[in-house]
Amino acid sequence: MRRQPFRKPDRTVVVRSIRMGAIVAIAATALAAYGHSGQGDRWAAPDFDPAKKGAWRFLDDDLGKRLEQGASAYGKGDYQAAAGHYLAYLYRNGRDTRILINLARCYSRMGNAEAAVEVLARAARAGFLNPSLLESDEDLKPIRETRLFKDHQKQVASLDERLGRVIGVIGSRVNRCRVRVPASRVPGKAYPLVIGLHGNGGSADEMMQSLSPDAFPGMIVAAPDGAYPREDLAFLPGGRFSWYMLGAPRELWPILDPPTSDYIMAAVEEISKTCPVSQVILLGFSQGVSAAYMTALTRPARVAGVIAFAGPFPGELLTAEQIKAGSRLRVMIAHGTDDKQIEVRHSERARDVLREAGYRVQFETFEGGHNLPPDMMRRAYEWMRGWL
Repeated sequence: MRRQPFRKPDRTVVVRSIRMGAIVAIAATALAAYGHSGQGDRWAAPDFDPAKKGAWRFLDDDLGKRLEQGASAYGKGDYQAAAGHYLAYLYRNGRDTRILINLARCYSRMGNAEAAVEVLARAARAGFLNPSLLESDEDLKPIRETRLFKDHQKQVASLDERLGRVIGVIGSRVNRCRVRVPASRVPGKAYPLVIGLHGNGGSADEMMQSLSPDAFPGMIVAAPDGAYPREDLAFLPGGRFSWYMLGAPRELWPILDPPTSDYIMAAVEEISKTCPVSQVILLGFSQGVSAAYMTALTRPARVAGVIAFAGPFPGELLTAEQIKAGSRLRVMIAHGTDDKQIEVRHSERARDVLREAGYRVQFETFEGGHNLPPDMMRRAYEWMRGWL
């Protein structure tokens, strides 16, 4: 996500959430059996001369842009260029299993089984164990019959069996939620509340920087961290989060989704204790769009509207009755025409499904990629003011 100039959010509240945890004890001995050697397999950091002018300029590299460029090149069949962008990203974030898998797909399409399997092995050591993906992923088909790939499959299957299956357990934890109230707030007066839901690998801080104070005057604006920490991104300042448990078996999805929605509504309740709220609008970006839809459509009496920026509609997780029951909701959908991470067709599908169910949907596209442009934030505000 492209960041806006840094603005420090006003304050932080903590939200006690009910979330789904995985009982997965990945024993060191099990990982060692796969070949994980702890610190020994890490490459040495490059030599930097701190006295050299601009030695820190690599910090300005836009990693989100790198992912967009990688996805664009991959879509055009330029797998070598895509691999180059993914490598540049992984140089800074080598434990992001999603991108490790994408890099392996590039090598597979290039016919380089040795490199593909080496990258898949690193993804496994980082915690990505998904035997079904290895069996069915079309991008891995070019190398599936090689000895190296088959050996890797056996090792992953063996470790997966040794670790045991994943089940869901309800637990509790305290999450951060950033909150910004109107500068001229009148005590006791109720204000509309906009809850921003970041994308996969994002955070409350990142989301608040996109929800500019100038764009939402006279409104309470908040953004909680996602329900599930991204352990592979834990080294980043403040941590990174997801709204769903990545890699969870499909049979757990119906169990995992309600706690995420409960957590989002818990943020609303916590804010309401000190700031009276008139109406609740969920503004989702990317993965956060799915969480916004799931929460609003299963709790239509408590949410007034949804603003969906560049994200999928979770139709396979909602019944026809649930979709129809939420038809009083106001919905705005916006998507960048050059988005290479999530194609515009996903937003078009959401528009069509919701309109067919009787929703009033405002649908807009804008020039740009997978981001939240300031001018579209202002458009979202204008749309809300038209019916609040």
